[in-house]
Amino acid sequence: MSNLLKLLTGEWRGKGLGQYPTIASFEYLETLRFTLEQTRPLLYYVQETRRFNSEVGDYVPSHWETGYLRWLEDDQVEWANAQIGGRVEVMAGTVEETAAGLVLRLRSTHFANDPRMAEATRTFTVDGDTLHYSMHMQTTKVPHLEMHVEATLQRQQATGT
Repeated sequence: MSNLLKLLTGEWRGKGLGQYPTIASFEYLETLRFTLEQTRPLLYYVQETRRFNSEVGDYVPSHWETGYLRWLEDDQVEWANAQIGGRVEVMAGTVEETAAGLVLRLRSTHFANDPRMAEATRTFTVDGDTLHYSMHMQTTKVPHLEMHVEATLQRQQATGT
């Protein structure tokens, strides 16, 4: 268990693309930090997103969230977070070891403070020092899962190992 979680530890940075049927597409920069809790099977994480603002000609703070990834049993995990806009999200899923890392697949189980949200999925793939993730979501205005964000990040440093 903890060996798989350790594959996520560290700081990851890279670029992504956001889109959704109800918004204009956008570019963003992402920093993700995962820290292994030493006494329990948990990873704490912080996600900071900076979105390109053409009016300013630079990237500006856009989305922040923080939470944890908790190992349950039988390769099951729980992802819980609080987001800067007030949304709280809980997801459950599986983690699978691969030859070069892992694949983490999550699906929403609970939302709070955002009545627009109906369902969300997140997939994280670690391949050595590269992390790729995507998030699909369904809202009250879009009645099926659609791609929302997707990014490829590079490990900057390992932490909590």
